[in-house]
Amino acid sequence: MAPGGRRLKSSPSGNPPQGSRAPPAQLSRAQQSARDKQQAGLLGQLLLGAGLRSIPKGPPKKKQELFTSGALKSTQFAPRGHGYYDAYVQRPESATVSATTGPATVVCGYSTDTVAGSAPLTGTWTTLASGGIEVTSSHTGNSTLIEFNPGSSDSIVGRIHTLVSSGGAAGDAAALDVRTTDIVVSQFSEFGPTQTNGTEYVAHYDGDKDIVNTLPTRRIESIPLRGSLRIRNITEALSVGGVVRTLRYNGGVSFGADSPSGNADNPAGVPTVQAYLSVCNMIRDAPRTKVHSGHELREMHQSNTYPADFIRSMEFCEDRSFPECVRRPGYCTLFVLIDDFAASTNLHNNTYEVNVMVQRAARFQMGSLLHGMARSLKVKSAAEADAHLQAEQVKPPLSVVGREGLSMPRNGAQLALTQ
Repeated sequence: MAPGGRRLKSSPSGNPPQGSRAPPAQLSRAQQSARDKQQAGLLGQLLLGAGLRSIPKGPPKKKQELFTSGALKSTQFAPRGHGYYDAYVQRPESATVSATTGPATVVCGYSTDTVAGSAPLTGTWTTLASGGIEVTSSHTGNSTLIEFNPGSSDSIVGRIHTLVSSGGAAGDAAALDVRTTDIVVSQFSEFGPTQTNGTEYVAHYDGDKDIVNTLPTRRIESIPLRGSLRIRNITEALSVGGVVRTLRYNGGVSFGADSPSGNADNPAGVPTVQAYLSVCNMIRDAPRTKVHSGHELREMHQSNTYPADFIRSMEFCEDRSFPECVRRPGYCTLFVLIDDFAASTNLHNNTYEVNVMVQRAARFQMGSLLHGMARSLKVKSAAEADAHLQAEQVKPPLSVVGREGLSMPRNGAQLALTQ
């Protein structure tokens, strides 16, 4: 009934009469619901995009870096490893060189050593001054010096130097001497005179060859690709203390052993007491030296070496001893000085665990299994080499190892050597 008493007529089609408000059809409700959800989704996407854009992002990375640095590419959220020269994180197959070197087999080597602390020693040593006058000096301390360089052509990649007492005459002060222990990587044990050479091979380092080796299988040649060192203080908590100084040095250090191993005057290539103390003082006074306390090193720290001379680092050499690679470095030498300290509990210096990981490219005997695994190393551009070098040089000599950085890369060549 319309206002005024008029009667509304129904529509012949059965639709509601005009002038009345009918409920919307089911299809209209579904369309309205879809439109509401679409608008809510667009609003959520806008808010999410604004939030993501506000998050700080790191520098863009290449595909190779994404594969080797984890799925998350934002350096603020998930830092991984210590860069290209990290031998613990980077796969050996990812190594590159700055110029073509030909096919070579990449081998990864690992070693663990314990540097035990000792009580302070007091003693003297004698040196010759000008005019042949003997000068006697004294020293008290119990420091230990570790030198690490992956550039040798044999299995020795580092040395541990410690002052010891060599005794003396009755009533005289004890004489000091330097005890040297080699850091040997067993995976590189074949990097030297081959089994067939036997006693006919004579090692020489200055070009003098008294005996010429006529056998076709000579020394296995190799070049360094990466070298990393990790150190951790494993002393009981009550005795932890002292400081450790680390320095990466690009120059050569003769270390009082100008004639490498095999020389009659210095058969072991051991430095003199004066040379040892001189190098320790240079490390203490160097402005680039990084100092860590024994408490800090309760957590494992790591340092990487990098090329000091690209030409030398890519030179496949027939014979390069460890003293020679420190004197003419292709890769920088890492010095770790465990400075003088005596704990109040046992009067000894702290004990440290040292791990090294080294990657090398080697040329093995023709027809051997490892020779068949040789491949041509990828050549990187000058810009890539400079970027990797600059990124490594600006880092401190010793950095904390992340929780995820405890894995060790393996490859087929390493497994074949260890079997």
